[in-house]
Amino acid sequence: MTRYSIAELATARQHWAEVTWLIVDDGGYGILREYMTDTFGSAYATELARPDFVALAESFGVPAERVSLEEVGPAVRRAFDGEGPNVVVDATLRMWAPSHLA
Repeated sequence: MTRYSIAELATARQHWAEVTWLIVDDGGYGILREYMTDTFGSAYATELARPDFVALAESFGVPAERVSLEEVGPAVRRAFDGEGPNVVVDATLRMWAPSHLA
């Protein structure tokens, strides 16, 4: 997994790079939330203030859409078929089982 920031979004737009971002927005530190909940029964300080990723991408002129888990595949295919940079946001995916319990 590669992590990008707003600077890469700006650069991709400036050069109209053929790149698609799939942003999985789990509301914060999702894996830590799962670890803490499974270990201690609740989580603390794992929810983060975050931007509207679709609006952020669109503010750079980059096409973006928010989709449900069932719509991720078709949305990514549409993004790959598009020109220039694209963003797909999924805010529904839950984290996998904590690896420390395996």
